[in-house]
Amino acid sequence: MSESGGGRHFLFVYLNTGNGHRAQAEVLQEAFFDYAPGMKVELLCGFDKKNRAGHILLEDGYATACNYLHGVWPLIYDLGEFKFFQTIVRQTVRLHTESYLKKVLEEKQVTDIVSFHFVMTPVLTDAIRYIRKKTGRRIRMTVITTDPFTGPSAWFYMKNQTYLVASPQFRELALKNGIAPDKVRIVPFLLNKKFSRPVTRDEIDFLRRKYGYSKDKRVVLLAGGGEGLPGALKFVNQCVVHKAPFSVAVVCGRNKGLYRSLELVSKVAPWLDLHIYGFVDYMDSLVKLSDLVVSKAGTSTIMEIASQQKPIIISNYIYGQEKGNLEFVKANGIGSFIRHSSDIYAKINGIFSSEDSYGKALAACRGLVIDTDVKKIVRYLVENR
Repeated sequence: MSESGGGRHFLFVYLNTGNGHRAQAEVLQEAFFDYAPGMKVELLCGFDKKNRAGHILLEDGYATACNYLHGVWPLIYDLGEFKFFQTIVRQTVRLHTESYLKKVLEEKQVTDIVSFHFVMTPVLTDAIRYIRKKTGRRIRMTVITTDPFTGPSAWFYMKNQTYLVASPQFRELALKNGIAPDKVRIVPFLLNKKFSRPVTRDEIDFLRRKYGYSKDKRVVLLAGGGEGLPGALKFVNQCVVHKAPFSVAVVCGRNKGLYRSLELVSKVAPWLDLHIYGFVDYMDSLVKLSDLVVSKAGTSTIMEIASQQKPIIISNYIYGQEKGNLEFVKANGIGSFIRHSSDIYAKINGIFSSEDSYGKALAACRGLVIDTDVKKIVRYLVENR
């Protein structure tokens, strides 16, 4: 697919509430570079650097509530289902953000916007209306919902926008919230092309040599995003107690306390084949070389693991928005939801107990087909004039 561009300038707008919004925007931007190289595509965080209140309240506040204030987040999520609360958020966000977005749209001569965050969509709508009234210039906007199965109804606060969703379940939520059927289109999931095909045995062997893993041991990967996986230390302690016969890889992200604790465990129990990481830019390699992944239920993470046909154990999920990801894993038989570290260890030990047992777990994963043909989305956005 090739396009001259015709002077079109796409702006992908996201917020840093979790990693998924920006990650999916980056996947689509890269797809544009591959399939429509003539198009100008930029990414933009909806909050500029001066908007400290927005960054603290929505971005930092979201991370704190999800990762540390587990009793608070369900209350916030449930409040967010009410229209009046959504309107309060809209009006609060507009105070600084709308003027910033108006300036960006005017200066950059943007022709097309893709909103990757429900908080941004109403403010972008107001900014677009302002530009059209002032200059007569029409700007097209499309909303891509980054939650594939379940998520807040706030995604559909604006009734006259076009929505691209990743599942029939989320389309039903859109219709339930008053969006016209012709305004909602099901599209493939935005998955990084590093995960576009399952890894081969030869590739696994190469990656294990590269990163210092035994070719003959099973590998369990613990991945929990920027803050590390909750309960990772408890699980590693179970591995120490039971003298786990498999290798363990733990990605700690920003969690320096977890990293230091695991370093101590490694010194105390040198017989455990423990691999410890902080932030990495090769998560795809760690997923590919592993035999099983223990993870939170983040959308991109779950889809990346599933695309590589690795059994999954979900140990934690965010109330409301990630419930659908958990149900997706269970319904397709590609994994389990287990909270307690001792039960997680027992489950893994059972899966690894024989080739037949692990083969059954793999067979379920290999039977799952995920549509990740991102160029379909590119084509839609390019042709939707």
